[in-house]
Amino acid sequence: MKSSELAELTGCTVRTLRHYHAIGLLPEPPRGANGYRDYGAEDLARVLRIRRLASLGFSLERIGRVMDDMDANPADAAGVGASEALDELDRELKLQIEHLEGQRRTIAQLKQEQLDPDLPVRFARAVRALIDYKEGAISSGEREALLIAAHLYTESDTAELERVMERVHRLGLFDQIKSLNERFDELPADTPREKLERLIEEALETIDPLIDCFNSANWEDITNPEDAEMERFVDELMRRGLNPAQLYAEDRLEEEIKARIFARQDAASDA
Repeated sequence: MKSSELAELTGCTVRTLRHYHAIGLLPEPPRGANGYRDYGAEDLARVLRIRRLASLGFSLERIGRVMDDMDANPADAAGVGASEALDELDRELKLQIEHLEGQRRTIAQLKQEQLDPDLPVRFARAVRALIDYKEGAISSGEREALLIAAHLYTESDTAELERVMERVHRLGLFDQIKSLNERFDELPADTPREKLERLIEEALETIDPLIDCFNSANWEDITNPEDAEMERFVDELMRRGLNPAQLYAEDRLEEEIKARIFARQDAASDA
């Protein structure tokens, strides 16, 4: 029979048959006088077996081995050999089902809490408050930075972010932080250094109640080259479009926050 006839009988396509040939799963049949492949009953049976095993969940790579094992012991084709393969497949399918059930739970959480599906659930919950206080008005660069940060953040980083946001909410600091952020956004490029230092000091007073929420280990210099590159991209996106005064204020604020975090750690160690 022709390729098209075999494909129709087995519920696949001629392209699929060619793929089976290419990966060695289906031997090449002899060709007729017209130069076309001439399939027989054995080929039909083999393709049906392939299709059946694939429908059970076996990968094409494994199907070849399973059929070889069964063919090596025809009398025991449905016995120990097949049972072992089926047991292994069943374990794999169980893991896949558990993974899929986990995905469904995540989807349900994203829908119920209206979280950003681009971000891990815990991270999305924490940064939602940041987005809310900006009334959703985040730039494309800020959003891209969030996506990269979500990949970069460890469990410890995420836990730290959760602690900070919980403390901000409990102390009612959102309005103060929002006001500081708006003033920062409005800074002219030629803002006098004295005015910048006053704004930085005011920001530090607002942030000071949050310092003990931070884990100093998360503020150590990154040594992993890949993580360092990721962080560089985040910084680049977050600093895009900032004028010299804003860049100075951001760098000074980060420097002071880091110094206070490590000073708290040293004080705790001496206690």
